[in-house]
Amino acid sequence: MRIAMIAALAATVFLLPAVAFASCTASVGAPIFSVSMKDLPVNYRFDLDSSALAKLANQNGMPGLKGEIPYGLTIGRYDLEVTVNTDSMRDGSGDCAQLRSAHVEIGLKQLDVIVDRRFAPGSCQRQAVLDHEAQHVEVFREAIRYYLPTLERALRRTSLPLNLHVADRSAARAAYLGPITDSLNPIFAAINGRARDGNTRLDMPESYAAVFKRCSQW
Repeated sequence: MRIAMIAALAATVFLLPAVAFASCTASVGAPIFSVSMKDLPVNYRFDLDSSALAKLANQNGMPGLKGEIPYGLTIGRYDLEVTVNTDSMRDGSGDCAQLRSAHVEIGLKQLDVIVDRRFAPGSCQRQAVLDHEAQHVEVFREAIRYYLPTLERALRRTSLPLNLHVADRSAARAAYLGPITDSLNPIFAAINGRARDGNTRLDMPESYAAVFKRCSQW
């Protein structure tokens, strides 16, 4: 029942040169910042046996506890996406650009719960494993909820120029994405760390003992 797997997938940004110019005058409108949480439904699977689960756990960097027989597995992968919108007008050799809005979406791009196929629907064993996996699912989701306010504050406090003189609109978006993603990446790492620690606490011998105690046969 080794359960936890977290992949830190940050937005990829290709930065292009951008310079702020005094002659590039911004409008008075302040940019709009927003953050949303993507709550992916659980994908349940009952098509693998314990040996296949053990192989999958190792492939995903979850060797498990020594001597453990994996009856269940939860795989979660986080994703952070940043979208920026800019206004621009031609200014000499390039564009005068201003950030109009920045939106951040944080959530799970993968959330799989896999239970040993030998446990029949409605059996004590399947339900016991599913209940344990549900705790891991909550750990993944709770880590996002915990850091969501921090993510919102970091986005609003990111130091951004009022205006930029850039080659084109694509360069403007890339230039604003850079400092935003740099500001959010430490929080994204903290989300991963909180989930990892929470899952580790659930993957202890006493936790497994409580699961096995629920059913007379395994």
